[in-house]
Amino acid sequence: MKTAKKKKRKDKSSFITLMTVYMSICLVGMALVITVFNSLIKKHDEQLTREICSLVTEKMNNSIRYMTLSAEDVSAVLSAQDIDDTNSLYEALKKTSEQKDEILSLGLVDGRGNIYASEMEKREFEKWNMMKIAESADPVSISPPYRFSRTGDTVFTMFVDMPFPDGSKGYLFMTYPLEEIQNMAYSSSISSENEIWLMNAASDNIIQCAGNNSYQIGSWNNALLSFRDINDSDIKAYRQWKDKMNNGEESATVVYSIGNVYYTQVFSKINDMHGWYLVVRMPSSSLSRTMTGFRTTVLIFIVLMMLASAMMLILLRKRSLREREALENLSTHDPLTGALNRLAFDREAEEYLKSPHRKQGALLYLDVDYFKQVNDRYGHAAGDKVLKEFTAALNELFGQKAYIARYGGDEFTVFVMGLNQETVNIRIGQLSKMTAAIIPGEERSPDDIKISFSCGGAFFPDDGIELKGLERCTDTARYRVKESGRNGYAWSSGKVIKHS
Repeated sequence: MKTAKKKKRKDKSSFITLMTVYMSICLVGMALVITVFNSLIKKHDEQLTREICSLVTEKMNNSIRYMTLSAEDVSAVLSAQDIDDTNSLYEALKKTSEQKDEILSLGLVDGRGNIYASEMEKREFEKWNMMKIAESADPVSISPPYRFSRTGDTVFTMFVDMPFPDGSKGYLFMTYPLEEIQNMAYSSSISSENEIWLMNAASDNIIQCAGNNSYQIGSWNNALLSFRDINDSDIKAYRQWKDKMNNGEESATVVYSIGNVYYTQVFSKINDMHGWYLVVRMPSSSLSRTMTGFRTTVLIFIVLMMLASAMMLILLRKRSLREREALENLSTHDPLTGALNRLAFDREAEEYLKSPHRKQGALLYLDVDYFKQVNDRYGHAAGDKVLKEFTAALNELFGQKAYIARYGGDEFTVFVMGLNQETVNIRIGQLSKMTAAIIPGEERSPDDIKISFSCGGAFFPDDGIELKGLERCTDTARYRVKESGRNGYAWSSGKVIKHS
């Protein structure tokens, strides 16, 4: 007795020591979390802005790539047609693309520089020096954004290499509204405080795609004017950022302040639009507020988790003393079929029979007829397949209202709860049909062994109120079925019923 008390005191002392160490570790962890979050808040602006910029750039590049593939497809379709002259080719182009509402204009440029387009489109070529852009197509080139004379909208023109009927190489061109890719920069998940632009490295011209002023969306401006209010201490950093853009780098970040507001700004190259970049600018204050709030939420969560875990450790310690041996030794399911094993089944069924809330029930004892022949003829893999499919049928018919177990080999028990005998009879009949549909081999064959089962049943409480008594009744009934030729079922006090 003294030894037991001493062991108990030692166990209690060890537990208190464990809890003390645990709480100390948690407090140290909280201190580290605060330190790390304070550091992360400083880096948060740059990282998040870069991620948003990369995401939007990827979306825009994908959108441009889709348009490029569409233009290449049109070129391929035209090249495949048996057309002898360029005028006919131009007419075919207009018919091919008349369903594409997003295209504002289209035409052809042959190998001698002749333009096949409307007069207005020819004037656009001269005004914006498009021929130089067309000649750079390899196999595609895209113009910088420009104002479309007919609508006043900002557009860009895409050129694609294309063979002409006379054997020369020319170009197909299509003009799209910039809105087709500009809208890709917008996302409802991005704060209205954040701004997104398209920026030309050579001219410093910018086109606003998103921001807190909806009237400025789509407007043109110049970066030199937009950033003239940068604080003097940050001008050098901004110029270095701009130099990286001019040198063709893929991406770069700068942090600067205008007045009392700090901004994080990132550019990312647009692959298929030469000289143009996507720029994202986010005010640091909004991001820092978000991170600070998140830090507070995380700290509260950690404190709650500490308290909850401490309570759980106390409760688990008490329960573990009672359940450790049972939890270590209990294995509840058959590894092949997933059904309960005999030990788990007996425990569940006996608990139900002892429950004050129990209702009528039935115990079924089933085995697969001539299962050894299945193994001998088709192999053990086929036998395993039959057992698994038979278990699946039992689950489908009885799973919501029953405990299902594999007792061993091809023998199964089912304890059905709350169903009357008529309903159970119907489901046994359905089980017979599902079992007969099981194919032991890989494919159905006329000389296949027909899968069937023999079943004995007993009702609770009519045939017994204890599991052992019910099992004896089902065993007796099942043997009567086997003696009558198998492939049927019988209740403890009834005749054998053959499956159809």
